[in-house]
Amino acid sequence: MVVENGLSERELEILKLVATGASNKEIAVRLVISPNTVKVHLRNIFAKIEVASRTEATLYAMRMGLVSPGNSNHTAEYDETALGDERPLKPLPRTRPLWMYLAIGAVLSLIALLFVLAIRPQISPAALVTPPVPTPLSRWSFQQSLPVSSFGMAIASYEGTIFLFGGQRDGQISGMVNAYRVENGAWQEKAAKPTPVKDAGAALLGEKIYVPGGLGVDDKPTALLEVYDPRSDRWELAEPMPIALSGYALASFEGQLYVFGGWDGAGYSDRVFVYDAGEDAWQERQPMETPRAYSSAAVLGAKIMLAGGVNQQGRLTDLLAYYPQRESAGEAAWESRSGLPENREWISLVALAENLYLVGGSLDQESARLPILRYDENTNQWESLDQPPVAIGAQPGVAAIGNHIHFFGGDLAGTAQSEHLAFQAIYTVLIPAISR
Repeated sequence: MVVENGLSERELEILKLVATGASNKEIAVRLVISPNTVKVHLRNIFAKIEVASRTEATLYAMRMGLVSPGNSNHTAEYDETALGDERPLKPLPRTRPLWMYLAIGAVLSLIALLFVLAIRPQISPAALVTPPVPTPLSRWSFQQSLPVSSFGMAIASYEGTIFLFGGQRDGQISGMVNAYRVENGAWQEKAAKPTPVKDAGAALLGEKIYVPGGLGVDDKPTALLEVYDPRSDRWELAEPMPIALSGYALASFEGQLYVFGGWDGAGYSDRVFVYDAGEDAWQERQPMETPRAYSSAAVLGAKIMLAGGVNQQGRLTDLLAYYPQRESAGEAAWESRSGLPENREWISLVALAENLYLVGGSLDQESARLPILRYDENTNQWESLDQPPVAIGAQPGVAAIGNHIHFFGGDLAGTAQSEHLAFQAIYTVLIPAISR
């Protein structure tokens, strides 16, 4: 089963039921929740997978393997704008029998063949020119640039909007917050983060975005945990981290924040901390075998993948898998995977459709156009994908939403960039169904 686009377990459960043809009331009864709650979940699901109707959501679920075509029971199409199931249904148009289409196709093919045979003697060899092979479409596209040149921002997405927090902006550590609405490509400035930082991470828990630590304007890491509510555009404080950290790797997994390593102001850390939002408390977990900072983490299935980083010995090229449930059971939580094929620094890692994508890296202009690397867990191998059209550099803001990976800014030889690129990581192919 494919799990992507940041869908929660509850959202996946509802998407599967929608794909079976269940109404909102039926889903509510099945899951013991209210119909209004179902509508809220559907609105979130539609935004995350970028569809506008239950029919499109069903096709998406079938493509992703969440349900098999035989389990889908849709016999009518809903109003394309409706999230509920109270509107009248409009029946699908009647279709002719399959044999009729096949017979018509055979007749047309025969007519075309007879026509070609009739005119063939009149065609000169010079007229038989092989048509040019079309060049493949680029996966890259330029989007609306950043309002301010930036790098080292914390980044998270919510309800189809990507939020950028702090970072190095115009040569200074900033608390600026910008929101990019993917649907219309518009930027909007939000309430500034109370504590300006760079080299921090951001992660969504529930409907709030958590930004722990980071490097402050005094060039020292902080332990503060600041929480942003995108609905009210307000900030609040939560329980600080046990130690001050910047340059850590951050992941959100099953309602908890996981912080791996980082820079504590004096050295590289091997410690792992977990924050529970319900308890507003931190716990320490099994440490990493190798201390590191500026690595990157992404959730893949039942584990958190951790790639690269740097420590006192230089750049690291390992790829690690951390299993939270194994640690809870008292088992060893860490495993090694195939290392990175390139020795990159300041990388970002994102997960889409059971694959990892490693992007960014390096500080100089020449090597800043490094291609995206994709890791296939089934084969435990990396492959090189398309090279970006322009240099991205180090510490860009990176977010995966829908089928695309977005890149914001970056550091090229100490100069902040304002480019915003999107890379289409997944192509969607719709196969029409034929009714008998």
